[in-house]
Amino acid sequence: MLRQLRKLVLGETWSLPLGVAVALGVAGLLRAVAGLHGWWHRAGGFVLLALVVLALTASLAPFILRGREP
Repeated sequence: MLRQLRKLVLGETWSLPLGVAVALGVAGLLRAVAGLHGWWHRAGGFVLLALVVLALTASLAPFILRGREP
């Protein structure tokens, strides 16, 4: 799993960077909808963390399920 994560982070695949870009886009949209002093002010970091973890899990899932390296 560490080898797969290293390959994702070092850019040998585009799934992780695209997933992080989508997570940032969704987080920015949610922040705009929530306003500056809405719920985003207190919980936005946790939402962004969950989105990035979801992107990481989605980018690693095909390789973990197949039992092969990226």
